[in-house]
Amino acid sequence: MAIPVIDFSTLNGDKRGETMALLDEACQKWGFFLIENHEIDKNLMEKVKELINIHYEENLKEGFYQSEIAKTLEKKQNTSDIDWESAFFIWHRPTSNIKKITNISQELCQTMDQYIDQLVTLAEKLSELMSENLGLEKNYIKEAFSGTNGPAMGTKVAKYPQCPHPELVRGLREHTDAGGIILLLQDDQVPGLEFFKDGKWVEIPPSKNNAIL
Repeated sequence: MAIPVIDFSTLNGDKRGETMALLDEACQKWGFFLIENHEIDKNLMEKVKELINIHYEENLKEGFYQSEIAKTLEKKQNTSDIDWESAFFIWHRPTSNIKKITNISQELCQTMDQYIDQLVTLAEKLSELMSENLGLEKNYIKEAFSGTNGPAMGTKVAKYPQCPHPELVRGLREHTDAGGIILLLQDDQVPGLEFFKDGKWVEIPPSKNNAIL
């Protein structure tokens, strides 16, 4: 099964109807799709990944390998209920907590703020297209997920460290993401993500050219 790919560059031309139909089918039958030509600055996306990797190496890596998760693996105990993941969460909307995160650099704060501004624009555009396909008012989905201060938005930043005993772990356990619209920036080299469709686990390839899942 090949995951649907939505090319946003075709939404303003004579292929708009075809693209909207593909989006409609992807939403109904898949729930997952890749967005290409989304107009998010690709240099900015690369900088986000670079700075996240630096933050992990300088502030999180050592602590992860000293954590109970790592100790459980070293002892080769039962690992069925652990996630081999180093992660933290940033709130962006309606109130940001990014400057309260321990040891986060000013450059990473500024870069994430710029990236999120562009990501919000993409999320709003996507919600408008979904509303249009459903025959709803343009802002229907956006307003459905808005509180008195607007939609809530946050980023889960996740790294999957090198594992000394990969045969003992599954990585990240099966789960369902919370929220309305999830926009995922993956690694462009290493695969690993899978989703469940029609009773089967389907592998997602690395995102080339910073496509958004």
